[in-house]
Amino acid sequence: MLYIDSFRRHYLQDNYFRMKRRNFILIGTSGIAAISIPSAFYFFGDVSYDKLLSEPRSLSLIWDTQTIASIGNQYRLQTPAENSRRKLVRKLLDDISDQNGEMTSLLEEKIIKDFETGDTIIADGWILSITEARQCALFSIDQ
Repeated sequence: MLYIDSFRRHYLQDNYFRMKRRNFILIGTSGIAAISIPSAFYFFGDVSYDKLLSEPRSLSLIWDTQTIASIGNQYRLQTPAENSRRKLVRKLLDDISDQNGEMTSLLEEKIIKDFETGDTIIADGWILSITEARQCALFSIDQ
């Protein structure tokens, strides 16, 4: 019983467990900073990706870089939701990030699948798969 009385006297009566307003604000702001700073780096930082992702191989055989960039700019104007590098990279890697293989062959398969499913877009009079248009858009951002 003596032990419990000394515990009460020391910890409970001396306000040992009570938090002061200053400490509460300091702990709260440091907790918010610990969560928000890494989140900001994740969402607003530069995205790293394979540069082959921004090179439309089949289109580079028939177009020069200025035409590819022009098509990319047109696509970005038509779809403002995909106007950032991060969103374009995510969209391009949607179906191929979990597969093993060479990036170019996986992108070519995705382009063929786009044409088979009718997932196309018309830009400057050309019918392009959505993947090709996204590659052009990423190329135009990288220039």
